[in-house]
Amino acid sequence: MKNFLHITKMTALYLVQLLIIMLVVGRIYEVMAEARDDKRFPPPGQLFDVDGHLMHIHCQGQGSPTIVVEQDNGAQSLGWSEVNENMSRISRTCAYDRVGMGYSEPVGKQTSASDIAQNLQLLLQAADITDELVLVGWSAGGIYQREFYRQFPERVKGMVLVDSALEQQTERLPPAAAEETFNPLQVYQYLAPFGVVRLIGRVERQFANSTFSAPIRDRLIAVNLKSHMYRTLLAESASFDAELAQLRTPPSLNSLPLIVISEGKPDSAFMQENLALWTELQEELRKLSTNSKHVVAENSPHPIHRYEPELIVESVAEVVSAAKTGARIRSR
Repeated sequence: MKNFLHITKMTALYLVQLLIIMLVVGRIYEVMAEARDDKRFPPPGQLFDVDGHLMHIHCQGQGSPTIVVEQDNGAQSLGWSEVNENMSRISRTCAYDRVGMGYSEPVGKQTSASDIAQNLQLLLQAADITDELVLVGWSAGGIYQREFYRQFPERVKGMVLVDSALEQQTERLPPAAAEETFNPLQVYQYLAPFGVVRLIGRVERQFANSTFSAPIRDRLIAVNLKSHMYRTLLAESASFDAELAQLRTPPSLNSLPLIVISEGKPDSAFMQENLALWTELQEELRKLSTNSKHVVAENSPHPIHRYEPELIVESVAEVVSAAKTGARIRSR
């Protein structure tokens, strides 16, 4: 019996030692792999210190007002690379990454819409972008851009909302089907720092059938392999849920030039069943301004920038022109 207990203890000790070695080796592997990726794929824009952490912003083109693009939850500025390049022919276009996303450093806490707006203002100041702005917000980014307008209305001269989320959508839309209680991201957040996610090829499979160009796809894979990414995705999701739970009233945009673009060909069963209501809610967003119009992207699901990017570019061009000249937005 004593020999059995001794063998059991020694086996357990060896297993613990083996686990520690595997964790150390895995962490070294992950740190070296991320350093290699950072060298191969440096940020396309610039990094600026914002309240003690580095944030990434990539500006292209010339002219004013400056177009500022805000992404959906869990999305990076890279995902709009082609659209941003086309918009930069209209006026200077700046796309940025929220904390922990893309090339921006994480902060280890949830960030509210108010935090996001304040971080963006500080980032623009650090980058010496002091002129008037036209804001473009996709999905959750629409709420964040409206919050920026709420806090800094004097800076904003126009807005384009791309299938924007609504502050009160949890109350206005029927509940979606219950999701599975197990979220794999909860596990991946602990595995990623030790190289496990990288080794199993999960991110590469995620982008295997993407329509991004090879250079953009490779960059997206690299930034999504960063070991803090899953913590950031979970934090963004929790922050957004908390934001919606407040059921805040969106701010009036007065006579601000505004174009609302909404999806017209959903690819999810939930949105297919509720498209008419969603379109009605998007029309309510249009009514936030007395100088606005609502355009339905008839051939697009939620990521309109992948299906009808020209519609976004045309809308931004019209809003920029209206911001410059004082002209009214043309009715469709």
